[in-house]
Amino acid sequence: MTSSGRSLLFGDIHNHNALGYGLGSLERSIDIAQTHLDFFAFTGHSSWHDMVPMEGGRERHWLEGFERLKKAWPRVQDLTASANRDGTFAAFLGFEWHSSRYGDQCVVMPHDRAPLVFPDNVADLRAYAIAQDGIMIPHHLGYATGHRGVNWDVFDPCCTPVVEVYSEHGNAEEDGGGYPYFNHSMGGRVTANTARAGLDRGFRFGFVASSDNHRGFPGAYGEGVMGVWAQSLSRDAIMDAIRARRTIALTGDRISADISINGADMGQSIQAGRAVEVDVAVEGRSELDWVDILVDGVRAERFTTTRRPRMAIVAGEEPSAANSSVFQVRFEFGWGPWGDLSLDRICDWDFEIGVQDGRLLRVFPCLQSGPFDEERRHRIESVGDHAVRVQSYTGRDGAYRGNPNQSIVFEVEGDAATVFSLAMHAPTSLTESVCAAELAGSSIAGFTGPFPAESFLWHRCDPAARTTLSRRTTIDLDPGNHYVYARIRQRNGQMAWTSPVFVEVGA
Repeated sequence: MTSSGRSLLFGDIHNHNALGYGLGSLERSIDIAQTHLDFFAFTGHSSWHDMVPMEGGRERHWLEGFERLKKAWPRVQDLTASANRDGTFAAFLGFEWHSSRYGDQCVVMPHDRAPLVFPDNVADLRAYAIAQDGIMIPHHLGYATGHRGVNWDVFDPCCTPVVEVYSEHGNAEEDGGGYPYFNHSMGGRVTANTARAGLDRGFRFGFVASSDNHRGFPGAYGEGVMGVWAQSLSRDAIMDAIRARRTIALTGDRISADISINGADMGQSIQAGRAVEVDVAVEGRSELDWVDILVDGVRAERFTTTRRPRMAIVAGEEPSAANSSVFQVRFEFGWGPWGDLSLDRICDWDFEIGVQDGRLLRVFPCLQSGPFDEERRHRIESVGDHAVRVQSYTGRDGAYRGNPNQSIVFEVEGDAATVFSLAMHAPTSLTESVCAAELAGSSIAGFTGPFPAESFLWHRCDPAARTTLSRRTTIDLDPGNHYVYARIRQRNGQMAWTSPVFVEVGA
């Protein structure tokens, strides 16, 4: 899917490791990012100028993290510069600045070298970002002002084209949406500090998501990832797309989404008559639940996919070119013993999945960050044109919001006779196959041993008719300034938000 000849790239420009107060080496973070993302920025914890003393001197946890980043800053610059490869992977230099009063900010820069600074006010931080040709992105907006939530009173779009509406903290689009804040101790979502509240105040910004993962795992599934519609895979092109607000926020699944109004791209500001033409296009990685078009935060339209059989091909029908189709299958693996059994463990996986009587088009990794392990890695490698080799690991310890599993989505061109073969080498040795006709009607579970051993699941096939949507509609707007964006939810709960288009309607 392309938007005006651009490609959709996925990245995470807000995440942490042991160079700060997280876990893991920067080398590991870069390796993980290069495994499943197009771009990333490591944003180490730099300072907190208005921190108050904590019970038992617990502020040492933060202060020692700040000192680690300060000492390592020359090496951070070297490693970031060496990780950047135009056309293959983009690595950005950045850091996170804490402030109770002004709200936390991530500063991301397009160049290899920059000094690490420790300002005690947002104006000086903004001046630094401008001098470095960088951007500032407010983080976890929804917390209360004065408690590290956004402070709209000091918001300035001059170097803040986007805000972070989703991260491992939860969803700050609005106060009543899914994924509420509960991961940290700074409280719940405050209505006046949501993204919608900022837009209602007349500010113009786009939407992004990043993980804020503290376990050295950029792009952690479920914790937040961003998409940018960019002209090329380079730092300059990605930064241009962010500045233009051609961005989408994603909870985890690599949903492709685009919206335009009267032909104007997301992020643009236009003048229009009272009737505007809205085009929206979505490619999900699972069955779509709905696609909403919101005007000034209020739903104006809701689109759903056509309720057709899961596959246009019916089991038993003779396969032919005429009834071949594009569909997706998710392979999920993990589960295993839980802590109450005192059997917590890391389980290593090694397997190949092949496709026969069909063509493997794309593979989408859905890699979660738990359990933490400095040495282990996830590897997903192509084996010819019809198979992938997967090396991975799962475990319940530290699993984000309690889900220990990893998964992979396969996009395939095939029919009822298409067969998926599994050759597993670890944690047990087994071979099996399942055909698309079976998965059209039911998911199929497999087991690596007797209870409580780990297991795996072939999800039901999702045909393109249930995962893709393209609509054009006309919406009437009153005179004045408006913002229009799309909010998407899949049946599995994963969500996406496009950046708004800003529309001025004359009297």
